[in-house]
Amino acid sequence: MNVYTCSDHDGFWPVGVCSVVVGLDEEHATALLKDALRGRGLNPDKPKFSLRLLNTREAKALVLLDGDY
Repeated sequence: MNVYTCSDHDGFWPVGVCSVVVGLDEEHATALLKDALRGRGLNPDKPKFSLRLLNTREAKALVLLDGDY
């Protein structure tokens, strides 16, 4: 399985958003995130979001949102 992050999908308020998705590949992860967004009443197609594949072979910390816009 692959681990992806997304910080540019639809949200309820004009603040940062962030999701983590575990999927077989990017296509699978995209479908999972779209379903999750729909389930929360968000639009999975606006704006078009991007997924970032994480390298899970090395230990590290990744700051997804730090409040600096």
